[in-house]
Amino acid sequence: MFIDPLSLMKVKFINSYTLASYFVMGTFIIGVINIFIHGLADLADVILAIVILILRYFSFILVKRSFTWSKYLLILLLARSIYRLWYIMDLPTTNFLGIFMMVLQIIFTILALSLIMRVPANLYKKRK
Repeated sequence: MFIDPLSLMKVKFINSYTLASYFVMGTFIIGVINIFIHGLADLADVILAIVILILRYFSFILVKRSFTWSKYLLILLLARSIYRLWYIMDLPTTNFLGIFMMVLQIIFTILALSLIMRVPANLYKKRK
C-alpha cells in the first residue's frame, strides 16, 4: 500500500473573513464577560450594553458572510471600545481584570480589521 506524501501535505487555508469573524465573536463573548465584571448601574447602561452586544453579533454575521462594508461597523465598535477603556481607567473601583479584558477586546477588533482590510497578494503582480 502506497501513501502519496503530497496528499498528506495538502493544507486547507481558512478564509480571512472567516478568521476575522471568529475574532469578532471573541469580542462579543468578552463583551458579555465585561458586563459581569463591571456591572450595570442604571437603565441607560443596560440599554447601551444590549445595543453594543447586538451590534457586535450583527458585525459577526456580516463578517462571516464576507460583506466588505462590515469594516466600518468594526471601526465604530473599535472607537467605542477605546472610549470605554479610557472611561473605566478613570474609575477608582476598576480592577486589573476589567482593563485586561477591554485591551483584549480592542486587540481582537484590530486583528479582525487587519484581516478584512488585507490587500490581496496578486494586486501588485505585473502582467506580462
